Amino acid sequence: MSGARIPVVWSDAHVDHAPTLQAIDGVDYPHPEVPSRPRLIREALDAAGLADLVPAAPCDDLLVDRVHAPAYRQFIDEACSELDADEQLAPAGVSADSAVLESDSLAVRASYFAFGTDAPLMRATYRAARSAVDVAVTGAALVKHGAPHAFALCRPPGHHAEHDRMGGFCYFNNAVIAAHELLSAGRVAILDVDYHHGNGSQYLTYDRGDILYASLHADPRWAYPGFSGTAAERGTGEGEGLNLNYSLWPGTAIDDYAATLAGACERIAAFAPAGLIVSLGFDTHADDPIASFALRSEDFGRIGAEIAALDLPTLHVLEGGYALARLGESAVAYVSALT
Repeated sequence: MSGARIPVVWSDAHVDHAPTLQAIDGVDYPHPEVPSRPRLIREALDAAGLADLVPAAPCDDLLVDRVHAPAYRQFIDEACSELDADEQLAPAGVSADSAVLESDSLAVRASYFAFGTDAPLMRATYRAARSAVDVAVTGAALVKHGAPHAFALCRPPGHHAEHDRMGGFCYFNNAVIAAHELLSAGRVAILDVDYHHGNGSQYLTYDRGDILYASLHADPRWAYPGFSGTAAERGTGEGEGLNLNYSLWPGTAIDDYAATLAGACERIAAFAPAGLIVSLGFDTHADDPIASFALRSEDFGRIGAEIAALDLPTLHVLEGGYALARLGESAVAYVSALT
């Protein structure tokens, strides 16, 4: 396959974060967010001649702490260090009462920093989540210094992570942290094309006038996370009108998806950002085990072409995508269209 290569940033520091179960309403299910996800994409892009592989460079914790509460980051770090190597701990629930932080139970304390029970902690979780930030920030630096596109193979994903709450497999918001890195060049747009609404990215940018957030996602009336993502949520203060949610129905196929994406891209172009972050989820694929859209692998080429037509310096940040057999071919179709 011919085409120009783009920087593809990666790290294997996440591989020991390998949760096997996710707790939903007190029931354990197999965990789909597995270590092989970024490797499958990296290997497919490399084999197709589309990747200049770039190892992630460590970044300072201050870059995390300007987006997330320092006490939240520190809790994840300290909690993970308390766990045995093979232990997997889910928050006991969700609590807004800081009194739970006095509990002897680590699972109860974790409930203060969670909006659900589907982001389990392991000894390796903090290192994995911090390495995902390193991947995103390294990619942002490449774009800031002239790369037209860069692909950050972040794992775990990040767009559900809020200021001080984890959930939806997410711990730190890689895309929003990367957006802060690009703000020195001017305003930034975040385009979220993951199947699920990025409640964390919306929460962290909702009142900002320098970051536009646009999300195409499954209608929250029937899809996770269920509590955010309606068209009525348009931002507040300086960010009023800069939060754009496009809800789509089960079975959405590429023609309807592409028409909605074109409208979102028109709004991004009108915002005239200096840079673009794409929260890239491949869980819109028809074969994804936890989603219900009808996109095929080749359709990601059409999505990539629409985004590339914006002609903006763009960092593509991996979010979801759990049909392992389709990840590589979907990524190849997408990146081929960018180049």
